[in-house]
Amino acid sequence: MSDKLRCEIVQDLLPSYVDGLTSDETNEAIKDHLADCVSCRDMYERMKADEMSAEENSEVMEKEKKEINFLKRIKQKHRLNLMLVVVILTVFFAAVYYHQTYQKGEEMSADEIDYSLQWNSNDSQLNILGNFKNANRGYTRLVGEEDEDGITHLKIYSSPVGSRHPNQFVAGYSKVNAADQVWLGDRIIWDQGENISKMTSDLYQAKTPYVGDAQAVGNLSNILGIGSQFGSYNMSLETAGQPYDCRYIIKYPMKGEKKEKALEQMKKDACVMLALVDNLDSVSWEYMMTAEDNNGVETLKMTAEEASAYVGKDIKTCGESPKALQEMLTQLDFITDEGFYVVSGTERDENYNFRIVIYYSQQVNLTDIECRFGITSSYEMHTFTTGWGGEDTPDKTVITMSPDRFNRTLTDEEVSKLTLSVSVRDTSGEWHEVCEALPLHAKYGDLLKYTLEENGEDGYSIVKK
Repeated sequence: MSDKLRCEIVQDLLPSYVDGLTSDETNEAIKDHLADCVSCRDMYERMKADEMSAEENSEVMEKEKKEINFLKRIKQKHRLNLMLVVVILTVFFAAVYYHQTYQKGEEMSADEIDYSLQWNSNDSQLNILGNFKNANRGYTRLVGEEDEDGITHLKIYSSPVGSRHPNQFVAGYSKVNAADQVWLGDRIIWDQGENISKMTSDLYQAKTPYVGDAQAVGNLSNILGIGSQFGSYNMSLETAGQPYDCRYIIKYPMKGEKKEKALEQMKKDACVMLALVDNLDSVSWEYMMTAEDNNGVETLKMTAEEASAYVGKDIKTCGESPKALQEMLTQLDFITDEGFYVVSGTERDENYNFRIVIYYSQQVNLTDIECRFGITSSYEMHTFTTGWGGEDTPDKTVITMSPDRFNRTLTDEEVSKLTLSVSVRDTSGEWHEVCEALPLHAKYGDLLKYTLEENGEDGYSIVKK
């Protein structure tokens, strides 16, 4: 019997041989057979190649597995870092929001605040007493700084209203002298010991050295309210040579008593324009006449010299400072200590409304307040009954009055004779008359403020704040 293995046996043993599972004696026999047998040797080579490929694939897979596990660890680490960054940023932005909203606050404009000023000469301190018109805003802080011209600029900041940030506030600023000029935001509020009105501030800031600046002169005319007073108009500037003139061409005809009042108002408006346009020499008014006045066109002209005579001082000095301008505006009845007025005319807008604020000055038990607006000449009354204040503002009530309430356009005469009557009801249900036909002297663009006071003997009374 031959010692050599047959091909069938070798081929059966090759898988074990390739894997190194056969004995040494078998290995020798297989080697001898493979040396002489081409077919078995080819099968062996293929099986060996497949085994090596499998090993290589296994190594690659193991390597890839390690790489995947490494990337998973990196990704997980990055995810944790990202979450940490998100938490840090959230805390940071929350802190910034809290600081900006509740500690620093938002700067409020003067238009957003009802305020009054008091000068404390003992402490050389200017106190601002006020409340925000938006009941949801509360006082945060007052900041002031002085510029190179010696003007003090104040800023009032507000945050959402709360126990630490009340809607009503008293804020004092001591780094100011009585003779200084003080601004609150973009408004002049104090100049040389005088409270400055919004109208004065707006006009003074709109002053211009050149009548040739049509935009600036038009802006002044709008602030002055030329359109509200006389209706639609055109403006023509004569600047080819001196004397320089500003001409207003009124489109609506005038007659009778209204014409006389209009002419007087034209003179007052001319004084303001001459005071605030440095090189303006005269103001002319061209207006139409009605059929009963033979139609046609008439002109009223006021020169700087005539305006100086009208106000009793050099008209150009009246625009040198906010205080000087306000003195002239008060003299010309644009501003009055007795109140403010509502303009009536052909072109009406929201500025025809005015508000009355009645403050509840003492702790008295009231449930309702009744306000009656009337016109002295006709005894035409319009009544408003309202609950006293509210949970957020128990110390005041606000009544908005509009000429629209009268269902017609009020004449200038009627506007000048507006009156207010007030009655209050106590908790027992009894009504008390506070004032009867109180003259409002209502004038353009501001608030009327009154304080309701109680006297044990005389009952209730109302006084202007």
